[in-house]
Amino acid sequence: MTLQAGSRLGPYEIVAPLGAGGMGEVYRARDTRLGRDVAVKVLPRHLSANPEVRARFEREARTVSSLNHPHICVLHDVGRAPGEAGAGDTDFLVMELVEGETLAARLERGPLPAAETLRIGGQIADALDRAHRAGVIHRDLKPGNVMLARSGAKLMDFGLARGAVMGAAGHGQTHSPTVAAPLTAEGTIVGTFQYMAPEQLEGREADARSDLWALGCVLYEMASGKRAFEGATQASLISAIMRDQPRPLAELSPLSPPPALDRLVRQLLVKDPDERLQSAHDVRLQLASLAEGASPGASPLPATVARARRPGREGIAWAIAALAALLAGIGWWRPHTDEAPALHAEIQAPPGTRLALSGDDAGPPTLSPDGRWLAFSAIGQGSGERLWLRSMDERTARPLPGTDGATFPFWSPDSRSIGFFTGTALRRVDVAGGGVLTVCACDGPRGGAWAPDGTILFSPTFVSGLMRVPAAGGTPAPVTTVDSTREDTHRWPQLLPDGRHFVYLAARHDDAEHHSAIWFGSLDGGRPRKLFDCPSGAVYASGWLLFVRDSTLMAQRFDPGSGAVRGEAIPTREIVYRDGSTWRTPVTASRNGVLVYGVGGAAPCHVTWFDRSGQVVRTLGEPGNYFNLALSVDGRRLVSERQVQPNADLWVEDLATGGISRLTNSPDDDSTPVWLADGSRVVYATRPANGKYVLLIRRSDGGDEPTLLRSEQANDLIPLACSRDDRWLYFGSGDFGYTGVGTAWRLSLAGDHRVERVLPASLPVQDAALSPDGRWLACAAMSTGRAELMVIAAPGSDAPPDTLARRWVLTSEGGNNPCWRADGRELYYNRPDGTIVALSVDGSGGEFHVRSSTALFQAFQREGVRSFQAAPDGQHFAVSVVGDVNGEGFAVVTGWTRALRGR
Repeated sequence: MTLQAGSRLGPYEIVAPLGAGGMGEVYRARDTRLGRDVAVKVLPRHLSANPEVRARFEREARTVSSLNHPHICVLHDVGRAPGEAGAGDTDFLVMELVEGETLAARLERGPLPAAETLRIGGQIADALDRAHRAGVIHRDLKPGNVMLARSGAKLMDFGLARGAVMGAAGHGQTHSPTVAAPLTAEGTIVGTFQYMAPEQLEGREADARSDLWALGCVLYEMASGKRAFEGATQASLISAIMRDQPRPLAELSPLSPPPALDRLVRQLLVKDPDERLQSAHDVRLQLASLAEGASPGASPLPATVARARRPGREGIAWAIAALAALLAGIGWWRPHTDEAPALHAEIQAPPGTRLALSGDDAGPPTLSPDGRWLAFSAIGQGSGERLWLRSMDERTARPLPGTDGATFPFWSPDSRSIGFFTGTALRRVDVAGGGVLTVCACDGPRGGAWAPDGTILFSPTFVSGLMRVPAAGGTPAPVTTVDSTREDTHRWPQLLPDGRHFVYLAARHDDAEHHSAIWFGSLDGGRPRKLFDCPSGAVYASGWLLFVRDSTLMAQRFDPGSGAVRGEAIPTREIVYRDGSTWRTPVTASRNGVLVYGVGGAAPCHVTWFDRSGQVVRTLGEPGNYFNLALSVDGRRLVSERQVQPNADLWVEDLATGGISRLTNSPDDDSTPVWLADGSRVVYATRPANGKYVLLIRRSDGGDEPTLLRSEQANDLIPLACSRDDRWLYFGSGDFGYTGVGTAWRLSLAGDHRVERVLPASLPVQDAALSPDGRWLACAAMSTGRAELMVIAAPGSDAPPDTLARRWVLTSEGGNNPCWRADGRELYYNRPDGTIVALSVDGSGGEFHVRSSTALFQAFQREGVRSFQAAPDGQHFAVSVVGDVNGEGFAVVTGWTRALRGR
């Protein structure tokens, strides 16, 4: 039956429906006698005639009324209202109206933070303990029957509850007068399959241990966001429950749940009820103990010391287990941590990933101040660059949701949040869960630090002073000012223990090796003071400033209170790769004397030929720092952008002979080459010192001086593509030097040099490629906050004039570097994880169609696919890739200050 608003059941006036289930419909109602809102549960009339169902309904009333507990929904009343002429009576219950949402609704938004999982799980266990002591079994515990209210969790709907039938070992029969006989015949299943224990599925008697199985399923789902057992059909689900083991929580949880929680859940999900945990009381005590260990500032749970299953990426050397035990033994903070014996261990990159240790898109390792967590960026496992989080007493790391494209992470002083940069913004995320928050906009950032008062100190661009902004968000304010006579960048700020003073690197791009130094400044103002010349940023740790010189980690004694440097810099025993492109020292240290830095990060970059299966055919030229590639239309020559400090130049390789010639040799940065169709000339961008990129053109053999095509005072200009008749050059105009995106235009290469807009300003692009017939322009456009592949009709094509308004977006998970096969029948791009994808396309009519999509191979590298080009026949691909870095990982060092004493 369905009750209308305003209808009455005795003194209860129906207000609105709340929901419905197998045992009845639930309404919000008003108790007209006491003036309070209640929940009324009505048994459907067609079921009221069933004596068995009516008996079960009446038993629910007795069951719930006997359970007085803060985490069990309160029963106020039970009644029967006479029906209209010819209709039967209406049975109903009147219950406490719980304001909130069900646990099931909450789980639709993802897993719960560990602390919340332990708290809610403990409340459910406490409620079950009270019910079991009263001889009541719930038999249908699931997220939909748990309400989350301000007062905590409320266990609801004992509609399937029945008297406990206890066995000999503490499970003997009870003769409570409130317990009725079983309503189901032997072998009949009552409950919700997803959370039912094996003994219930077999039709055996359910007891308190069956509820504990369901609690294990609920805990698993809260911690991981996934159900413990899945099946496409009812039969496959039952099979999974009876035979399978759920995946470890550590493999599924986006954060690091306590290892002991995984062990507890597994004890609850033992198939044999005799081997399962036996009481809700014991579960509640264990959850309470875990909650104390997971609270902020508490000591970490004991590390599980175990051998890795196998060496390399899928495990960690035995030394890391010993290190975890050592850290647990010496405590997370004590005055003399440098007395600990020196110990080295290594953490490998997560399986299927590579670390982002260097370059503009780097995610260097960063330890939380309390030493419990390590955050870093890695690329792989079906995604581009994102943050990963690893507990230092565990063997695995987990990706942090919502952090795609994250670079240069840094911790809050309480070790609860991480600040990082993505694209054009400074962002933050709480490690206990929750969404990513945007703090402020920034372009080309170079590091940040988080002060105890909630101030974030950061470098907003690679040519600016430092700024400050509230961590909650706001408008940045300047802290330091660049002195253009000696420097053009301030970067890599490091706050000192007082939370007010900091050190940073000041450098000049055109001669960083001779014009870079560490400076000492204050958030309270005042003039910064130079400490010493230094080729890289400095990291403060345990009374030392650490920096890299000639791949050696150096230590300089330093008093953070006075800002005084003492003695000479001392070389340590650690060999650390310095990021030569950003002058950063990729080292991190915690208060408890642990040091971590990247290893294996100096692998060379190659331009490599792959076939369609991903097999390496050969490498082109010598190793170097290669970026943008451009293949001539006939496929015979490749021009590449190669960075050699302090600037980039262009090189041309004859693919038949292997001969290489230098196309540009200037003090400016030369970038993003594009061939004219006849192969006689190359268009490229160049950026004079402290200027904007301009468009130049010159002969491909370098036999002339470059000619200026176009410049704009306020914008960088980057060539994108050239039409096959050499009449039009497509280019981007914007802040490419900072954001890497701009608006799309085209320039006539005829005598008039007129300019036409191609895309609206609201749709910035990173790069583009024109189809061979000149009818379609494939763009990596920023339509959703990241680059997605789309196709539009090129201006002047014979497509309908409204084609631009009906543009075709071809990807939803990121797409970049579009290029075409010579016949226009295939379009290629790369995904954020470095996979080259081929789209079979048809643009013969006014519509653009994708016939099929094929992932060809993963050209895996640290910074994604920098650039790739397809041969005219689409059978081979030239890709700029980082070399073999299988040894890439993190070195973990304790007791590192011991070797420095007395020197």
